[in-house]
Amino acid sequence: MLPSFAANGFLPLGRYSVSFDVAESMLVSAPEFQNSTTRTGLWDSFHGYLDRFLTLEETYADLLDGLPLVHRLWLGGSFVSTKPDPGNIDATLLIDTRAERAVRGKPGSKWLTTAFQSRERMREKFGVSPLRIGYQPVAHIFEPERLTPDERTYFTQRGVWDDWWQRCRLPNQDDRSPSEESAAPARGYLEVRL
Repeated sequence: MLPSFAANGFLPLGRYSVSFDVAESMLVSAPEFQNSTTRTGLWDSFHGYLDRFLTLEETYADLLDGLPLVHRLWLGGSFVSTKPDPGNIDATLLIDTRAERAVRGKPGSKWLTTAFQSRERMREKFGVSPLRIGYQPVAHIFEPERLTPDERTYFTQRGVWDDWWQRCRLPNQDDRSPSEESAAPARGYLEVRL
């Protein structure tokens, strides 16, 4: 069942897994956004941003052996709300570190760094404000003493951004930064499968 926006304009609490096409139908082509002046353009630009990862996957398919560069994509912020004209798309990309290592140093792979170096530059060029999590599968989650530093970093980053996308700014508050007062989960976000 597809999540739908609650009366407050946000998704109910939680992370909702959807395909890329379903995300587009919910956030761009849904009837409530037919008069939006920004959503279609932002989504098209976002396609351009993601296409660079997909091009690397196609180019180095033999090295990747079926691994995707973008394991999952989390969408949150005002684009995942009923706001008619959001200013950008807030996204967290879970980059598969195994795939990333396989293509590092190859022609075009500088994108894996450039894509996250300057959120402001990516917002200006593609309408996306990207964040990166280095995804890696971990089998021994019930044995924390076995976690490598990279695995600990992965779990920390994943938890931080899962927490962040469920927060809301407090109404009538001048301070727009995260705060203890705004830490309680208040909305949901999308996990997009490419």
